[in-house]
Amino acid sequence: MIDSRTSVMITSMTTVEELATVLDRIKRQEFPTVKYGISADMLRHFSSDSIAPKRFRTFHIRKKSRKGLREIKAPCQQLDVILTCVNVMLKSIYTPSESAMGFTSGRSVLNNAQAHVNRNYVFNIDLKDFFPSIPQPRVWKRLQLPPFGFSREIANVLAGLCCTYDATSERNVLPQGSPASPLLTNAICDTLDRRMRGVAKRFGLHYTRYADDMTFSSMHNVYREEGDFLQEILRIIEDQGFRMNEAKTRLQKEGGRQEVTGLTVNKVANVSSRYKSDLRWILNRWEKEGYAKAYALFYPKYKLEKGYIKKGEPVMENVIGGKLNYLKMVKGANNPTYKKLQERYDALQQLTFVDNETDATRSYIYVQPYSMADFQELFHTHVTLEVSSKGKLVGKCEIDGSKKILFISTSTQKELCPDLSGLQPGDTLEIPALSQCYVTLCHNKGKNFWLITKWEPRRSRCLSVQNANVDVDGLLEIWEKEGFEAAVKKFKTVLGMGPKVIFSI
Repeated sequence: MIDSRTSVMITSMTTVEELATVLDRIKRQEFPTVKYGISADMLRHFSSDSIAPKRFRTFHIRKKSRKGLREIKAPCQQLDVILTCVNVMLKSIYTPSESAMGFTSGRSVLNNAQAHVNRNYVFNIDLKDFFPSIPQPRVWKRLQLPPFGFSREIANVLAGLCCTYDATSERNVLPQGSPASPLLTNAICDTLDRRMRGVAKRFGLHYTRYADDMTFSSMHNVYREEGDFLQEILRIIEDQGFRMNEAKTRLQKEGGRQEVTGLTVNKVANVSSRYKSDLRWILNRWEKEGYAKAYALFYPKYKLEKGYIKKGEPVMENVIGGKLNYLKMVKGANNPTYKKLQERYDALQQLTFVDNETDATRSYIYVQPYSMADFQELFHTHVTLEVSSKGKLVGKCEIDGSKKILFISTSTQKELCPDLSGLQPGDTLEIPALSQCYVTLCHNKGKNFWLITKWEPRRSRCLSVQNANVDVDGLLEIWEKEGFEAAVKKFKTVLGMGPKVIFSI
């Protein structure tokens, strides 16, 4: 949230020095732990690929359709902070058009879907190469127009910060992966949305846009090839510098499954049957076969669904929790399906022990340990040892077609191979003692990864009482009158746990 003084500074700034002052004020609010300030020289430095050639890192992720790769250009850490502050500043000035449902506060895929519920015809259009279709000069010009109204000097620097070179189109464009790109695409598409709303009104249709996904719906059919409607919207799309992706353009009729941005819209906006069945499946596996085996079954399905993972390996309970929150948003907190699934998840969460000591520090959090034999069997893989480029011993394997590096604890490296001095990076080792090691899914500093140890990591057997949903005063009274064992027995009974579960208080 920008304070009133900063708002006044934004409306009156005309130079890059004044822009830097505004962004630095925002940075101190958004990133209080970041030590460096934002200066005019820094803005000029990061506004040019020729001056800062490594300001964006390019990588590719598999598309959800699994057909081809999507190019992502992620800003370096300093530029990411700057662009986040730029985005906060732009948000304080600009509100997207009523048709834009993505990348704006208070609107979501649910709002986008609800606009097209219970229609005879739903027509989806995908814009091809959406972000790379927006060149830097267009961003520069848009920043000088209302409601921004920036000076040419400020627009020059902002457009330079927000755009980078694209080898395919051989020009600077808005990159997919920048914090400021989504808002700028909405601003660029204001004219597109206005003209599409005009066409929709003329033909008696509903229109919304979620990023590059445009949707029209109606009770009557105006979507015939060579018809006036289709010809008109094609002309507008091309006039606005975009292209229709014919492979993703589809007409969905009444009687068949109608979907808008991942939600079905035949009668009400809803998640698909598969979404709910996948949740039931993984909860069932967790209930019947335990966390370790359930995670091994969950892992390849999740990787296939996502195509990529931002921060290392997924933590199953976090993914399930996120899916349940999404289901709650779509169906409501009182929906019977959601409530039943949430209750099953909550019961399983009570049986997931938390290492309170390591959770409270920066030490590793051990999510799930496996013996080496179990890990290789459940994940259908084989672990080998190799010397890394940094001269350290690491484990390597392949899981579901993806190559993995398994880190090895310092003490375990010394036990497996006390002396690596005579080996070169890339050398492989056959060490029988590896079969006696453990592989553990760990969490540290915001990332999840695999770790090999000679010792078996364990979560402490401490269950948080505040999450147990029991009468704590009643338990303490039993403990006082009947002893500790009676209190533990009562605690297990309340949670439906077996007699082998150990508690420490």
